[in-house]
Amino acid sequence: MPEWPDLHVLRSRIAKAVGGHRVTKVRLGDPLVLRATKPFDQALQGRTLTDVAHRGRFLVFGFDDGSRVVINPMLSGLFDLIPPETKIRAKTAFALTFDNGMDLRYRDDTRMGKVYLLGPGQSDADVPQYSSQGEEAGALGWSADEFAKRAKATRRELRNLLMDDEFLAGIGNAYADEILWTAKLHPKRRVATLDEGEMDRLRGALHATLERAAEIVESQLPAALGTKVRTHMNVRGRAGEPCPRCGTKIIRTRHGLDEMYLCPRCQPPPKGQIR
Repeated sequence: MPEWPDLHVLRSRIAKAVGGHRVTKVRLGDPLVLRATKPFDQALQGRTLTDVAHRGRFLVFGFDDGSRVVINPMLSGLFDLIPPETKIRAKTAFALTFDNGMDLRYRDDTRMGKVYLLGPGQSDADVPQYSSQGEEAGALGWSADEFAKRAKATRRELRNLLMDDEFLAGIGNAYADEILWTAKLHPKRRVATLDEGEMDRLRGALHATLERAAEIVESQLPAALGTKVRTHMNVRGRAGEPCPRCGTKIIRTRHGLDEMYLCPRCQPPPKGQIR
């Protein structure tokens, strides 16, 4: 799924490509991901895109009449910036053609993502899970003491904490694994068991991992978008490969319904737990 670094870069790319331009044509494809109280094409035809914002796992597109399109890409939602004459791919939810000759398209192979059309003045509360999001994971303003206080108040396992959008907005499976590997902490450690040094490592790893990832995604994401950049991952998707830090084989295991990746040597399990 697109996570904080991906959406941070997408926001910037899309804003530069079509921000300030007028929608001249709206084409609708797969309707299953669209959530709107009025026809999507009628609402956006002729409107000018005035703002592109990024909030946690959502991208928000603002138009000159106050309408907004709020998109949660979930697991497989992808955006394309391509010429209008390019063939529309299967599972494309919509294609917006702008007056500068560029198409912005959104497609979702699993149909798990959602596209919400909010009319002028309509509340954010009409978008599930949007208003309840916590601090931006990649723009965290908490001090070390504040971070530790808020984290320990949850009494959760570290991986669950990082992926809780009400605590930090924008982290999914991939970057939770990467942050914990960088911090040398096991995903199933409970926050309450961390000493001051470990808590500082976690906070530092969060910042460093997302900052580095945003830089790499910016440098590697094609101009047409249409993909997720994951070549820089140290552990995610690398089961059986040597850990970049110690050489031990990376393992893949389960965390609830999710797969997780870790180094069994760099990230020792909690006492009494095998992995």
